[in-house]
Amino acid sequence: MTLFLSRRTYDASKSKFTNNPAQLTRYVRITQGPDAAGKWQGGIIDQKDWLDCVDAEGDTDEVLIFVHGFNNDQFDVLSRFDKIKNGLKQNGYRGACIAFDWPSGGNVFAYDSDKRNAKATARCLVQDAIIPLTERAPGRKINLLAHSMGAYLTLRAISDFDDTATSGAGAWSLNEIMFVSGDADARWFGRGAWASLLLAHRSARFTNYFSQLDETLNLPAVIGNGLRKRVGRAGMPPVVDAHHIDVYSHEQYLKDVPSKNQTSAYSHQWWFDNAKFYKDLALTLAGQNAHQMPTRQPMNTSDLALLS
Repeated sequence: MTLFLSRRTYDASKSKFTNNPAQLTRYVRITQGPDAAGKWQGGIIDQKDWLDCVDAEGDTDEVLIFVHGFNNDQFDVLSRFDKIKNGLKQNGYRGACIAFDWPSGGNVFAYDSDKRNAKATARCLVQDAIIPLTERAPGRKINLLAHSMGAYLTLRAISDFDDTATSGAGAWSLNEIMFVSGDADARWFGRGAWASLLLAHRSARFTNYFSQLDETLNLPAVIGNGLRKRVGRAGMPPVVDAHHIDVYSHEQYLKDVPSKNQTSAYSHQWWFDNAKFYKDLALTLAGQNAHQMPTRQPMNTSDLALLS
């Protein structure tokens, strides 16, 4: 079973989602597929039934939310999401997995419009996923994995809601937040900067997986005016919150990806085909000490290296 919520417009005449932004969030349960043609069995269900499915999917009370990046149509999102679910399951993760599907155009030249759509739909991640999941089971551990522009969307989303967003007592929060090839300004993550403060308040731990060989994050459309370094390529600044972890992954990429496959596009996506990344991700979700994981090695800086 595949569970996701989508902010794409649904074309009922073709029984498929488009790449355009919708005015409402739809909850989807897939029982089989998608196949190579993008077809699946299943469909749109109401929020209560969808939350029931989330409760039934995992063997624990944990949930992982995947937030995709730019240049992803829905078929790309669901194909990658299946890889993530399978990779984590093979490494012992037993919680539920869901995806937040925002309206990316699936076009490498549509960076600016994707970013506008990410900003416009960001609050739906909290409003329509995190808050309902929290209110359904207040003690539930909710984790979040964001790739590429999904990191920007995540920051926008959680910054829009204060401590009173849920009806329960106390501030709402997430457990593990993890960015992979995060498309967000690296300067935002230094201790005391806005993203650092936000992540410290809303999560038990933040892990930033980055690679200096990520060529997509070095494209002019991505770095924008002022040549701003992205946290998924440069890592965080030297001084960060005590619970914020940089995981340098340059050497693992070189070790595991054949030179013929080391393209600009794949340098941004290779994580999702890498068994060692999934092992590290599963250990992170299990709450293991960041400095004691067998998948990591210390560096001569405060960073850790994904290298095994």
